[in-house]
Amino acid sequence: MEEQASLLPGVATAHDLMHRVVALQQRINQLTTQFAAKTEKKTKRHPVLYAIGGFLIAFTLITSTPLKVITFLPALPFFSMGGTELQLAVWNIVNLIVSAIIGAILYKVIAKTADKSRSQRNAAIDQSNQQVEANNQALAQSIEQTKQEIFAVQQQWASQVAPWYPMDYDSIEAVDFFLAAVRNHRATTVQEMVNLYETEMHQRRMEAGQQQILNQQRIGNMLQIGNLFMQGQILNQAQQINANTASASGNLDWMARAMGKR
Repeated sequence: MEEQASLLPGVATAHDLMHRVVALQQRINQLTTQFAAKTEKKTKRHPVLYAIGGFLIAFTLITSTPLKVITFLPALPFFSMGGTELQLAVWNIVNLIVSAIIGAILYKVIAKTADKSRSQRNAAIDQSNQQVEANNQALAQSIEQTKQEIFAVQQQWASQVAPWYPMDYDSIEAVDFFLAAVRNHRATTVQEMVNLYETEMHQRRMEAGQQQILNQQRIGNMLQIGNLFMQGQILNQAQQINANTASASGNLDWMARAMGKR
């Protein structure tokens, strides 16, 4: 009774410290998954893209809408000089010149609008990144604080538990078993609780092995039954083939006899 009473507080302390370390480590793992990445800012596109875009928009508007009548007017006098070909050539040159002028104006409008939109989006990204940075710093501080708590628990373990606790059994499963064994008077010494744990684990391994063997036997029986069914089907098919062959052979003999009589 005295041995059990002296062992129980130590095992209870080991149990509490072990579970505290595991809980703290789980907290660190959970906090680590909450780190967020910053969003990259939107960069300015090359000016040539805006210029090409403005030119194409202007050229399409001029040549594919009623606006082409306006640019066609300066080409009318050239019809009498060189016919339709010269008139169309001049008209295309006028379209290109007008498209370049309008494209330059559209380029400035598009670039200014794009810069304004990009600035607004980058401002929102900066604000979001600041929030992400603040959250990440808070998470890092929480993780560091948790690590300090783990270190404190480890120091307490080293001073109160490590001198007597069996070092090869520093697991949640083992310490839970030890506490239950000592609390229920199944073990009164460290040696007894270790031996009882090993016996229990050996029995579990044996039961697991037996269960695995039973599962393998069950699978083997199922395969054997499946093979029997397949063999039965093959035999049935062979019998049907033989019957069909015999029937066909009988029909041929009958036809031969009938033809011989004729």
